[in-house]
Amino acid sequence: MDRLGGLRGMGSSRTIGLDIDRGALKAVEVSRSASVYALRHVGYHRLPPGAIVEGEVAEGEVLATAIREFWSSHSFKGKSVVLGVANARVVVRLLDFPRMPEEDLRSAISFEAQDHIPMALDEAVFDYVVLGPQQEGSDLDRILVVAAHREMIERYSAAVRAGGLKPLGIDVKALALTRSTLPDTFFEEGATLLLDVGTELTNLAITQRGNPTLTRFIPSGLDRFVEAVAEAANLPEDQAEKEALNPRVRLGYDAQSSAPESEEPAEEDVDPALVYDVRRGVEEAVQALAEDVLRSIEYHHSQPGTQEVMRAFVSGEGALIHGLDAYLGELLGVETRAGHPTEKLSANKSNISDEQLAAMEPVLAVALGLAMEDE
Repeated sequence: MDRLGGLRGMGSSRTIGLDIDRGALKAVEVSRSASVYALRHVGYHRLPPGAIVEGEVAEGEVLATAIREFWSSHSFKGKSVVLGVANARVVVRLLDFPRMPEEDLRSAISFEAQDHIPMALDEAVFDYVVLGPQQEGSDLDRILVVAAHREMIERYSAAVRAGGLKPLGIDVKALALTRSTLPDTFFEEGATLLLDVGTELTNLAITQRGNPTLTRFIPSGLDRFVEAVAEAANLPEDQAEKEALNPRVRLGYDAQSSAPESEEPAEEDVDPALVYDVRRGVEEAVQALAEDVLRSIEYHHSQPGTQEVMRAFVSGEGALIHGLDAYLGELLGVETRAGHPTEKLSANKSNISDEQLAAMEPVLAVALGLAMEDE
């Protein structure tokens, strides 16, 4: 593939977004009519340990085998997929260029990128999007430039092809969130923060008037939360994950409120010491994540022409933790809510019920964004 994301779309009425992370394969197929999307198929498949490490393919054969098993157990229409990437060998930069014809712009970007992309350009694939004038009345255009290490992209592409699929395009996961999780906030004041707290990594995007001003990933996710719970409560990892996701474990100010009443009879009395330790472990891990997010917000605010971050939306595996959005909001000082990417869909015509879709929604945000073609 000679361009990052350059083949995405191709005018197809159906698109499949494939989100691969350390924990699982997540695929979403949508159909599009004009600007309206309908959900057609959803798949989720756990990955064996070691296939993906730090956002990169570590064991290509293991990943390919998992993809073949995944696809054979589902009824996706076609084998062409849009992939998402997020790791240390993906770079996103916002650059300003004088307005010029398209044929001149790519050459100018290739030349200028050498000073902004921390990798040899002959070892990279890159793409760009013209976002529009730097500011009203300006003769400078703001250009979003994305570069990725060619060898890393080729490892993903090779594993996907070995799994029987065809990579139609590759996109940055944080940018996919701007299509799925970002509400229609174009006319709202201030900037919007999008956070997808995945299994291993958190993808972050800050947008203004619908366009990204900052994207990055943070090497922390649900796995780190589970590790913190295992350490704080002295639990094995599988039990630590179960306890971290227990709705009785409330975070922050919400911890003082009563736990939700269950329709099912309690199997045993709740151990308050265990609940305390689990909450302490989760909160410590979320606080560390929030510190990284705050640094990104501060960097955004330091750039010329940027607006204050006024709202945030959270998705990903980490969003399955009860009260994570509200607790992050406390730490960030920003109104924070759960993201609802399925609100961008006009209908659910898929293999899962509306109730199943609501339960899976947080972990499908990236895959949905990958499947949603740009106009």
